[in-house]
Amino acid sequence: MTTQEEKAFVKQAFQKLKERGWFSKTGLVPTGVTDGEIAAFEAKYQIRLPSLYKAFLQAYEMEYGATSSLWGIADDDGFCPCPISLNTMTNTMTGCILVSVMDEFRKCATDIFSYSAGPEQYGKYLPIGNWDSDWLLWDLSKPLDQVDAEDERTWTLVSFAHDEEWDERYWAEGGFARCPDFKTLLEWYFYGSLISEFEEENCVKVTYERLNDYDFLWHWYEDRWKER
Repeated sequence: MTTQEEKAFVKQAFQKLKERGWFSKTGLVPTGVTDGEIAAFEAKYQIRLPSLYKAFLQAYEMEYGATSSLWGIADDDGFCPCPISLNTMTNTMTGCILVSVMDEFRKCATDIFSYSAGPEQYGKYLPIGNWDSDWLLWDLSKPLDQVDAEDERTWTLVSFAHDEEWDERYWAEGGFARCPDFKTLLEWYFYGSLISEFEEENCVKVTYERLNDYDFLWHWYEDRWKER
């Protein structure tokens, strides 16, 4: 996609999420993130953000429901509801969220565990959010034009567990493959591309209310939720 097409895709993704029930109280609020802020972030951490992710950072503020995460239907290690959160470059009382998370990730990589990773190991990862309770990372070393949905070894979005030590073997394995790429992630969670198939396969109806209902999220497979 061209840069303009990427911006249009991201804006439409937010519109689709809004149509499905999110942002009912706030509407879509532009982030106001500038090219200069992104350039400063890239210079600080010596990385180059993918253009699609830049479009996301410069689109709209994120809004999460009562569950504090955005739940959707994912197809990684099981075709079922799964929560994610996505980092932004908006400011909090402690500063830019993405900067804070990047500092935290690199501190974990170098100081928290007994094995201290080097720049060649942690430098290729961009922490874009959480996958359930784990780190959701973009492996910037994997070419986007070589992503194969049927080959998880090519997937660019991976997770690092919070409750496992990141030793030399863990870094070599490169985390757990979660999604082919960021475009697919937005299709799953914003556009809801897997919902129809999931509904048909499991005889349940997925709605905004149910994606913000813990009872449904953890027990959707039980008969009481089945659509007769």
